[in-house]
Amino acid sequence: MRPVLARVAAVLAYAIDPLRYLTTAAGLVQGARGGVVLHADGEIAPLPGLGGHGLLAAGSQALIAAREQLAAGWNYTSFLWPLGGRHAPHGHLRITAMALPADLPLHLTGLVLVSPPGDLWGLTPRELEVLGLVIDGYSNAAIARALGVAPRTVAAHLEHILIKLAAPSRTLAAVRAERAGLFVPLFW
Repeated sequence: MRPVLARVAAVLAYAIDPLRYLTTAAGLVQGARGGVVLHADGEIAPLPGLGGHGLLAAGSQALIAAREQLAAGWNYTSFLWPLGGRHAPHGHLRITAMALPADLPLHLTGLVLVSPPGDLWGLTPRELEVLGLVIDGYSNAAIARALGVAPRTVAAHLEHILIKLAAPSRTLAAVRAERAGLFVPLFW
């Protein structure tokens, strides 16, 4: 009887393994290079099948930003992360965070992945940063203060953003950018 129970237990464990579901979900993010599973106690675990990534290390700013988006009630969010510092001298990577369905074990809360940035629509690193602040509801004056630039510089960036996103207003530009994950969240 023990050998039969051992085989049945292995089959049942495979069938209800939540990490198998998470690995399948991670496969939906094109080119994912790394992934972690978020635990309710704040811990993280590597996602099987994807190696770890420095941006997803415990305590990293990118991981904190992803957790904050999920804590704010987003079931799915995607944003860009600058490499090599605030002005992205080494380009960007995409951070994708997904909340987990309620039917998975309670100690698991989310999934965070790193992937290539995709099409940036010709937006510069500074324009991506400005878009993040527009999405967060900052006025031009508040964006200027947050970035340490003149208000006219912000207005010029917004003009370029509107053209590149083919948006007639900053509100529509913000909506398009958020849906496409074309922004860098404020993290400094």
